Amino acid sequence: MRTWIFVALLLSLALLAMPAEAENSVTVDSIVTYTNQTGIVPINFTNDIELGGIEVTVWWNSPEIQVDSFSFINSRVSYVSMKGTYVMGDTITIYVIPFTGEPLISTGTGLFGHLHFSYPLEISPQVVTIDSVTVLVPPDVDYGTRFMEPSKGYFTPDFNKGYLDIHQALSCCSGTRGNINNGETEDPNIADVTYLISYLFLDGPPPDCPEEADVNANGEMNIADVTYLISYLFLGGPAPLPCVP
Repeated sequence: MRTWIFVALLLSLALLAMPAEAENSVTVDSIVTYTNQTGIVPINFTNDIELGGIEVTVWWNSPEIQVDSFSFINSRVSYVSMKGTYVMGDTITIYVIPFTGEPLISTGTGLFGHLHFSYPLEISPQVVTIDSVTVLVPPDVDYGTRFMEPSKGYFTPDFNKGYLDIHQALSCCSGTRGNINNGETEDPNIADVTYLISYLFLDGPPPDCPEEADVNANGEMNIADVTYLISYLFLGGPAPLPCVP
C-alpha cells in the first residue's frame, strides 16, 4: 500500500514539474537548413478565445539573411481577406484581421504561416535567432506581437523564439549551372527559365539546388540570372558558368 502511495506522490510531483502549455502563445519553430538552400520557418499559434485579429512582429540577429516573403498557405488564417506583411530592415510584421462577415479566428492550435528567408550562397554556417520585438514608428505607431479580442481589446500572448540553424552544405551543382528545375538533362532549357521566373515572381517553389539557379555565379538568385539564361538560350550569349568544384 505504501508503495502505491509513494508512486502516486512521485507522479503528482512529475505532473506539477511539467511546464503547462500556454493557452495563448506564438511559437517560432527551429529548423536546420544548409548554405545552398533557403530557410523556411513555420510560425504556430495557440488561442483559447476567439480572436478578431493577430499581429506578430519578429526580428533576426544576422545581417546576412533577409526575409523574402511570408506564406499563409494551409494556415489556420488562410481564409482571412485582410492579411499582409510590413518589412522594416531586420524585422517583419505579419497581420491578419477578419473582415465584417468573416468568421472570427476560432480557438485552437496550428499554423500561422511560413517565413521564407534567403541568404548568399557564400554565407558562413551560423545559428540565427528569430525573436519577438516591438518597433516604435514616430510619432505614435508601434508594431509588436498581440492578439485582438472581438471587443477590439489587445493582449500579449506568450512568445517562444526559434532558430534558423544554417549548416555548411556540399555542392549540389553538377557540371555547369542552369538545371534549375532538376530535370533529367543537365543542359538548361526554356523550362528552367520558366521555373526560375515562377520562383522569383509568382511564389513558385524554390529550386532544389539554388547553386544551379545562380547561372552567373554572383552568389544570388535574381532577375540577372533570368536575363543571363535567356541570352544564352536565344541570343548567343555566354554559357552558364561551371559549378564550384
